[in-house]
Amino acid sequence: MPLVAAVIALGACLALPVMAGDESPQAAIRAFELRIVQRRVPQAQRVLRATEGERVELRWSADEPLVLHLHGYDIETRVTPGKPAVTAFDARLTGRFPVEIHAEGGSQHRHGALLHVEIHPR
Repeated sequence: MPLVAAVIALGACLALPVMAGDESPQAAIRAFELRIVQRRVPQAQRVLRATEGERVELRWSADEPLVLHLHGYDIETRVTPGKPAVTAFDARLTGRFPVEIHAEGGSQHRHGALLHVEIHPR
């Protein structure tokens, strides 16, 4: 693995600032590994926190086909069992944003949020 790719991979795992080959700073990456089982995530993952200016990656896996919607950023992500999916965005808006779950191909909403993403000011 080239050195730059190894540094980028390490930064993604540790949520540290990542440096490109020219040593110019990029946004820090805050990554979360999230497993949805029976339309729930573990209690400890129901509020995810990041800081304004970070690159946020929600790395999903699920036991059924789902469409996830991150409000505020208006991002939809399809998750298929056995095929991980990623919701990635630059944290430019601060606040508390719910992620709702929908049934694949339908308009059924889960009552309430699956989790919340909190973006705190720098």
